[in-house]
Amino acid sequence: MRELARNSLIILGLIIPLLLAGCGGPPQNNPLLMEARQSYDKAEQDSMIVMKAPVALKEAEEALEQSQQLWEEGADRNLIEHYAYIANQKTRIARETAELNAAQDEVEQAESERKQVLIEARRAEAIAAERRAEDALQLVKEERAEAERARKEASELAERLSEMEARQSERGMVLTLSDVLFDFDSSTLNAGANKVVNELAGFLKNYPERTVHIEGFTDSIGSAEYNKNLSQRRADALKQALIQAGISSQRIETVGYGEEYPVATNMNEAGRQQNRRVEVIISNENGVVSQRTE
Repeated sequence: MRELARNSLIILGLIIPLLLAGCGGPPQNNPLLMEARQSYDKAEQDSMIVMKAPVALKEAEEALEQSQQLWEEGADRNLIEHYAYIANQKTRIARETAELNAAQDEVEQAESERKQVLIEARRAEAIAAERRAEDALQLVKEERAEAERARKEASELAERLSEMEARQSERGMVLTLSDVLFDFDSSTLNAGANKVVNELAGFLKNYPERTVHIEGFTDSIGSAEYNKNLSQRRADALKQALIQAGISSQRIETVGYGEEYPVATNMNEAGRQQNRRVEVIISNENGVVSQRTE
């Protein structure tokens, strides 16, 4: 019985955390929000700040509550930290404002010249702190705008590649062109290739940081040397077409693999047709295309 009870406790110890995890819970603590809360709590306990800067302290409280509410709702982390940062800065301004007001009260009891000097010094300090806060907030806005611009650019890039029927691979986005763009046993692009060339050239003009790696392939009919030469000539033909469309040759690399790296069987015509292809690998934003490994 004792062993049964012990096993039951172990099972319960495993099941309860799983049940709790399934029920969800509050998001993980946000360090910047916790820092803002500690800073505000400390200011709220300072009687001088409460008496001398109640309005500024209230503004800090409102910003903190906004950040706390967003955190509890599981909002975007950047938005939570944006309001937490504002709360932290407003708490700091409240403290400095309280110090300024306290100093003003002290100065009023002293000679007028000393009073004016201290007031101006404190005022300049408060203004500088406020300006620093405003500059920091502006920086946050600019960073968010830059992030949004990058997100939009990535979305447009994905949409454009999708329109070109490119697929994702470990080496990057790959556009596969069948041999119907070439006449039989020829490396001359036919008229049907113009649409593909224009689309690819237009894409490269819109994204000048991108480069392409053009790889030619054949089926296994004929000698390996002949097939490799034919695949190279076909890759070069596509390169020349892109150059004529206004793309710099420095952004285009070609290689002919011949009958290497088949994607289907060479035992029937359907498979051989799939192997007769040209693949265009589009680089990442740094212009780099990974080397083929298989």
